[in-house]
Amino acid sequence: MAKPRVCAYCGEPISKNASPKAKYCSDSCRVRACRERRAKGIKPEPRPKAKPKAPILNQREFERMMDDSIEDVLRHTRDVLRRAMDDPDTRASDLPALSRQYIAVCRELDSQAGGGLFDETDETSEVSEDAGANVV
Repeated sequence: MAKPRVCAYCGEPISKNASPKAKYCSDSCRVRACRERRAKGIKPEPRPKAKPKAPILNQREFERMMDDSIEDVLRHTRDVLRRAMDDPDTRASDLPALSRQYIAVCRELDSQAGGGLFDETDETSEVSEDAGANVV
């Protein structure tokens, strides 16, 4: 059985309906604890910075994109999307949209390069009955 959470100020149990991050049983305990810390000159703990939810280009990457050919821009975009899809912090709900964008960029890159990666036609090869099979 889990140990009940207690208020960091008064020691009373924290309600089961409270947020999992709650440290105090009530607003009055939170305010009293804050006033006590200020009186002692203790600074509050810094909050952790949230990670960006989407890939963000820095100034250098943006300028590089603006100077490059369309193929270079597509390659860079492909790489950014791939990193976002491989990142464990990416939400599962974002993966379908990211993968659609990734496929679209790969197709465009393939068509720019003269491709064949996503061609609809399937070339068949014939194998002769000779001992050294030739692919036609």
